Amino acid sequence: MRKLIFLILLIIGCSSPKEKSEYDKLLEYEGNYEYVDNTTLDIMASELDTTLYAVIDKAKYPLKHIALDSFANIADIPVVFERNQYNQVISYKTGGQEFQLISSHIEKTEMFPRKELFHNPNNYVYQEPKKTLDGLETGSLKDEFKNPVPIINMVKETIKGKFPDVHSILIYKNNKLVLEEYFYGYNANTPHQLRSATKPFIGGILGIAVDKGFIKNEKEKLLPYFNSIYPEIANLDDRKKEITIENFLMYKHGMDCENNNQESKGNEQAMMKSKDWVKYTLDLPMIAESGKSSSYCTGCALTLGSLVEIATDEKIESFAKENLFDPLGMSNYEWTFEPNQASMNTFSQMHITPRDLIKLAKLFKDGGKWKGKQIISESWINKTFDLDEGGFGYLWEHKYFVIEGQKFNSYLASGNGGQKINIWPELDMITVFTGGNYNSYELYGKSTPPNEMIPNYILKTREKPADNNGYSK
Repeated sequence: MRKLIFLILLIIGCSSPKEKSEYDKLLEYEGNYEYVDNTTLDIMASELDTTLYAVIDKAKYPLKHIALDSFANIADIPVVFERNQYNQVISYKTGGQEFQLISSHIEKTEMFPRKELFHNPNNYVYQEPKKTLDGLETGSLKDEFKNPVPIINMVKETIKGKFPDVHSILIYKNNKLVLEEYFYGYNANTPHQLRSATKPFIGGILGIAVDKGFIKNEKEKLLPYFNSIYPEIANLDDRKKEITIENFLMYKHGMDCENNNQESKGNEQAMMKSKDWVKYTLDLPMIAESGKSSSYCTGCALTLGSLVEIATDEKIESFAKENLFDPLGMSNYEWTFEPNQASMNTFSQMHITPRDLIKLAKLFKDGGKWKGKQIISESWINKTFDLDEGGFGYLWEHKYFVIEGQKFNSYLASGNGGQKINIWPELDMITVFTGGNYNSYELYGKSTPPNEMIPNYILKTREKPADNNGYSK
């Protein structure tokens, strides 16, 4: 008997410990680390997709595992973690620099759509948005949609992780906010980065400057406004001299500038390497006459923002606060407009809460009025949305979907990561999505989730509701 017990103990003692899962291995790297310019970042492992992420300003950037403690960031630059004599991760090296681990204790709300519901998404219960003092009326999905069940299912699928890194979904229908959902640790009080969705609102701010007489009209020539700042403009020819403010508003600039074309001299990445992004844009060579065809160019919006500052002799942030944000009752936002290398990490973008995005979109939808007060002239709004199918109008984009032969038109403010503010005039509806799917095409070869969610769920709400699935009693 003793031999038998001894043999059992020997077998137990010699058995190898349970091998760590891939997710458990990634947990070893988690923590708050030093980062550039005396800032910090968090390294987090996701149970959803077994991936390690660097989290910077709430934006998640995947680190691809290469071997052992070596990873690569989205620019394919090596990120190598260092360990101490006890085999504990203590730092990481990248780009010739070493950054120390500050703390292993971090919150991981960014890793779960809804941590409390992640394993039980069907426990989600729809609730009508709360009415606050922000001026938005609220209502119920079931009162404003013939069949709201697809929308309820969309929220549940988001909680399951089917649509990763969607940070908020808001629907404003028939002048009521009827859906307001947040994920990954975001909430109603979190200003969200807009990336390029900032641009259409710059168009609105420029419209206010025109309305107030700081600029005669958008048909004026653009370059004379910049003579005092840039006395010499490169590649100046007769075509460039004819560029109007409106040409930049419509992206019909005629310059060698196209964001999605790496061969274009004015693409966003090339522009950002220059010291002065506005000067870089104005110096670009012409490849066609202005006013003919549109070509999406970040430099246009930045130049128009700078134009507002020149014409008003005031920082655009101050002008916007006095003439746009304050009249709308907006105070919880962030914006530093600096179209140069000081904005390499912030991109001169606005950070705005999703409910305030509804208010901004409603302002445009309602002809420039908010609570009976004309903030932007109706004529400017009309010209903003008088645009060609699939084209750009005063920095907004015409975006439409065709579902079962029916066309759904919208005006869109869009930004990298899944920032989508759509105005649906024929449906009396506004939809707002914010998200963190940055560089989605480059990383995953596919569009951001709202481009799938809008047509497959929100625009499929026309039939009679099958049941009250998901509603609170």
